[in-house]
Amino acid sequence: MEYVIAALMAGLSFLVNRLFVRYIGPVTVISLGPVAEEAAKTLFAYYLGAAIIPVHALFGVIEAIYDWIQDEGRHLTAPLLSIMGHSFFGAVTAGVLSKTGSVWLGLAVASTAHVTYNVFVVRILANKADKNR
Repeated sequence: MEYVIAALMAGLSFLVNRLFVRYIGPVTVISLGPVAEEAAKTLFAYYLGAAIIPVHALFGVIEAIYDWIQDEGRHLTAPLLSIMGHSFFGAVTAGVLSKTGSVWLGLAVASTAHVTYNVFVVRILANKADKNR
């Protein structure tokens, strides 16, 4: 069940993120995109009775494969960060859910963590691009 949910949500997130970027702009990478990803992974897993952490981790693996293919296998940093990041967001969600009983609070905390993470990564990439000019 976890594999199916992760694969379906990775596909859905890919399409939704593309639409966000096309119609709203790149700012969605640090706003709507992470929230949509977290909602898709968490809510489908929760309401279908699947384990949240494996769904998030498998989603990260799928994203890592995509990143690796897009980079033509030259670098492993983005793929490894995808796996670690999404696994972490799943652990945050499951931890908050376990402590509070609220999937919505877990989703909010994980979404905040994901947005914060993306802002941090975008800033690092922007600084790196500035230094290479």
